[in-house]
Amino acid sequence: MKVRYKHNDCLFTDKICELGLSLFHYYLGSYEKEGYVYVTAFQKLEGDEKQIKKYVSHLRDARQVMKLEVYEHSVFVLAMHKKERRAYHSLYDPKFVYPAPAIVDKEGFEVVEVAFWEKSPLQELISEVKKDKATVHFEILKFVQKDMDDLYITRLLPRLAPQQRKAIQLAYEQGYYTFPRKIGLEELASLAKVSKQTFREHLRRAETKLLPLLFSQ
Repeated sequence: MKVRYKHNDCLFTDKICELGLSLFHYYLGSYEKEGYVYVTAFQKLEGDEKQIKKYVSHLRDARQVMKLEVYEHSVFVLAMHKKERRAYHSLYDPKFVYPAPAIVDKEGFEVVEVAFWEKSPLQELISEVKKDKATVHFEILKFVQKDMDDLYITRLLPRLAPQQRKAIQLAYEQGYYTFPRKIGLEELASLAKVSKQTFREHLRRAETKLLPLLFSQ
C-alpha cells in the first residue's frame, strides 16, 4: 500500500517544509514503554547545507528526540510519540513491512509505503490514520497484491567531501548520467564555478567512492 498524507503535529515535516528541504525517512524499528511509542529511523536529507544544519539543530533541541547521531547529510534518530495517538501506534506497528523509505517533500506531504501478508491490517491502518485528529490530508496512491521483489535496503553512503558531494549531485540533477547526456563537464564546471579539471577531479573521486557499493556483496 502506498499513501500520501499530511498531519499537523509531525516533529519532522513542518521543519522540512519551513527550511525548503526534502527528506527520505526509513523506519528501522519501534518499541513501547510507559505510554509512549519509541521509533528509530534513518533520515537522508537533501537541500541547502545551511538549512540542513538548522534542521539538525531543531532535532537536537526537540523534546521528543531521545537520541541523535549525525553523519553529514544523514541522521539516525530515536523519537518518542504518545501511545494514545492511535495513528502513531498503528503506523509504527512492528508487524508491518516498509519496502521503501517515506519521502517528505518541501510542502510537508509524506509518501509512505507499507506492506503486510494480509489485506485487513492495512485496511485498519487506513482507518486509524484517516480518522486521526491531526490528519489534514490522506489519499491512497496504490493498494495492490504483489510479490515483495523490490525492497529498498538503505545503508550509509561513504563520506564524501563537500565538493565531491556537490559535484555528483549537480551532475545527476543536470542530466549528466542520462542517455543521451543533457550536459557536459565544461557546462557543469561553469555552473559549479570551478575549472573543468577541478570539477572532473571532484566528480571522479565521488564516483570512485560510490561505485563499489553497487557491486559489493
